[in-house]
Amino acid sequence: MSGNHYSWSNPRVLLTFSLIFLCGALVGAIAITFTQSQTFVASSPQELSRELTLSRLTTELDLTPDQQERLRVVLDDYFQYYHALQDQLDEVKASGREKITELLTDKQKSKFDKMLKQALAESR
Repeated sequence: MSGNHYSWSNPRVLLTFSLIFLCGALVGAIAITFTQSQTFVASSPQELSRELTLSRLTTELDLTPDQQERLRVVLDDYFQYYHALQDQLDEVKASGREKITELLTDKQKSKFDKMLKQALAESR
């Protein structure tokens, strides 16, 4: 490896990064789809309100009023933490897309945009 220099300006590094990113996005979409259909806890917090979650857990687990209040605090913390992580993930994705598109031709950018739109549609 004495003559090889791997950096962000190296097309092989960028191609590898983009392939890993796209594969990760695909695997993540598949995993989310599978786990959402398998368990209540894995449901997306964006789709479920805190009150609905609290109500369902209260009913199904027969929670005491004290447990309900403590669960409300846990759920609030969880939703805030989840949204903060989601915001960070969105920033990482945007940065990756930006770096990839910087090295593409206009024709490649068009194809890349279509690939991303298709991956997004398949993940829903």
